[in-house]
Amino acid sequence: MARILFVTSEYEPFQASGVNRIKFFKKSLEQRGHIVIVLTTCTSAQGLKRDRYKDHRDNIYRAVSLSLLGRRLLSSRRLPIYPTISRTGKYSVWIPFAILKGQSLVNKFNIDTIITSFPDFASLNVAEKVATKAQCRLITDFRDPPFWIYDQISKVDRKIKKCQEIVHYALKRSSDVITCTEYSAAALSDYYNLNYNNVVIANGYDQDIIDKIPSKVTLHKNYFELIHIGSFYDEGRDIRPVVKALEQFIKSTEAPLKLKLRLIGDKPDRDTLNYLERFARSFEVIVEPPVPITEALTIAKSSDALLLLQGSRFDRQIPTKVYEYLALNRPIWSVVGAKGETRKLLENYPDNVVYSNYDCELDILNGVGDLLKIQAKTVNCDNLSRQAQIEQLTRLHL
Repeated sequence: MARILFVTSEYEPFQASGVNRIKFFKKSLEQRGHIVIVLTTCTSAQGLKRDRYKDHRDNIYRAVSLSLLGRRLLSSRRLPIYPTISRTGKYSVWIPFAILKGQSLVNKFNIDTIITSFPDFASLNVAEKVATKAQCRLITDFRDPPFWIYDQISKVDRKIKKCQEIVHYALKRSSDVITCTEYSAAALSDYYNLNYNNVVIANGYDQDIIDKIPSKVTLHKNYFELIHIGSFYDEGRDIRPVVKALEQFIKSTEAPLKLKLRLIGDKPDRDTLNYLERFARSFEVIVEPPVPITEALTIAKSSDALLLLQGSRFDRQIPTKVYEYLALNRPIWSVVGAKGETRKLLENYPDNVVYSNYDCELDILNGVGDLLKIQAKTVNCDNLSRQAQIEQLTRLHL
């Protein structure tokens, strides 16, 4: 039996795919008889309320961190201090307090193993420092390896250099590294030239969550509903080419088409919102705030199709939503990199997937027509669940 300290800057009640992965690891390790303690930030860091009873019940400990409101005030135009001092991201202030708290927890619970999860440089930094001080075993989970910090960088500024050092020290100290794809494992090993035991545990979908979603959904809509779940960013998840393609297709088709595009997640930036307002003339775009994962997937289950966006810059990784979309057995419009790991996975499920090259506007336009024709089939994706993948944890020899 191992006594494990999980270091993560983001944890419940905050909702995110990375948090769900950590929560699932914790539950699985506890079911195997291990003791798991969580060290994280104060809930105010995400602008949320703390449930002290739940923290006590689930062995969740919190170190001092700057509140969400505090970060916003110190990042305002009148007082732009925080972006200058926060070289390791938004949780920089948490690091020294978390190191002290982590050392205290190691002594209190006789911790022998520390696990941390990227993406977050603060978590890596804290975990490496605590593990080194206490001479504990360190396991690093690279859910999304930080390829952007070393891929084709023409100018390395001080912040990037600091982040590179944090990743290097964490890998050097780690006895085991978890990645989500073999491609990610090879890239990290080649760049940092370090030896460690690598275990591939795919992001996967949580079968317990999928089981809560109604298996039969009746569609009573007089329009075609396309849903995207998640946030947007220019390099890897830009919604504008899709909006342009939808507008062009609807204008060019002879048959009338009533379409709704629902964007559920973090609000797009102002430029993107302005683009949607100017160019989405022939169909309706609805921007909705994030909702808990079970609710989001229940909404997705009743859609006519699901939109998946992933630029070629992120070809090495497979987002959690890919597995969740497949488990829902709905048509998927996969606008992804032509040579990425996501496309390779989706090629195994051609009946439910329409592929468009993220980097080709003509290909995206052609994908609209194909999407309207597809009739989804029920496919077995049990092997993609986290419950199936988690058996790989045995390779860590805890």
